[in-house]
Amino acid sequence: MIDYLDTHGERAQLDVLARLLSKVQVTRQDLESVLVFGTHGYRRNRISCSPWYELLALTWRSGHCTPIHDHKGSSCAFRVVEGTGTEIRYTATPSGLVCPAATNQMAPGYVCAAQDSDIHQVLNMQAPGTDLITLHIYSPPIKNMNTYQFACSTGPDTDPAAGEQHC
Repeated sequence: MIDYLDTHGERAQLDVLARLLSKVQVTRQDLESVLVFGTHGYRRNRISCSPWYELLALTWRSGHCTPIHDHKGSSCAFRVVEGTGTEIRYTATPSGLVCPAATNQMAPGYVCAAQDSDIHQVLNMQAPGTDLITLHIYSPPIKNMNTYQFACSTGPDTDPAAGEQHC
């Protein structure tokens, strides 16, 4: 897979990346030398890169998640190596916020593919102590993804001068 990516001199097509990842057989043991887990969030561990791709192993503890994001200018495909991930796909709304459109449970071997304006979030919602490991290819390496808000309100607006109303 790396040999193929190293010879690629342009942005890879999304279906090609997904096909590569669907055929590769990789385990946690294969990636052990690059696996570092983050303390407060998921961790991106570089395996290989060029101006036209970046191959990463992402490590996730329970509760870790990406921001809601797109893949502006990049094709991204990843394979679940270990654990079960959750992907939430979103659609843009006229308010500027995003709305959940679909949820996918991603078991080992599952391949996810997104590019440009595809908006999603990836999460490890498994029980505490259960890791998620994913193998990602970005082509070209992602530089400037957009992030989005699902909701921005923190609760009702109240008038402090009016005091609390009781019935």
